[in-house]
Amino acid sequence: IAAVAATPASAGPAEVERAIPNAQMVGEATYRVLAIPMFNAELWNASGAFSWEQPFALTLTYERSAGANVLINRSIREMSSRGAGNAQALAPLRVQFERCFSNVARGDRFTGVSTGAETARFYLNGAHRCDVRWPNFRRHFFGIWLAGRDGAEADISARLRGES
Repeated sequence: IAAVAATPASAGPAEVERAIPNAQMVGEATYRVLAIPMFNAELWNASGAFSWEQPFALTLTYERSAGANVLINRSIREMSSRGAGNAQALAPLRVQFERCFSNVARGDRFTGVSTGAETARFYLNGAHRCDVRWPNFRRHFFGIWLAGRDGAEADISARLRGES
């Protein structure tokens, strides 16, 4: 019994623990639109300190429903604004996203695991959805949440990176 009691419980969602054994939470934040919570975000990695150079997992737990097309369009638009290319250049990535994203409802958990600079694996409620490969995907896609530019966006990014 003492050995069981001394064993730490899994800190993160099961898919995070599978992808990053002994994952530690780096930070967390709630994304709001006009004070209405849209989703809660958590960032996990092996060290507990954020680095673009190491694998990490970003988990979004939705407070509101959203359609797959809304999620895809927003991701493409945000990536484009971060230098990933225009919508036409990102069309092949959109096809990959169509396999990954689905409609989400309140309580759904969507997890992206950045496995390399150009690769990621996505899960919905712990079930594997797809793998993505795209040039500089880590920075362009995960930068949507982790590289906020100003105001509330920058504050959320800093919280997720464990800086505030």
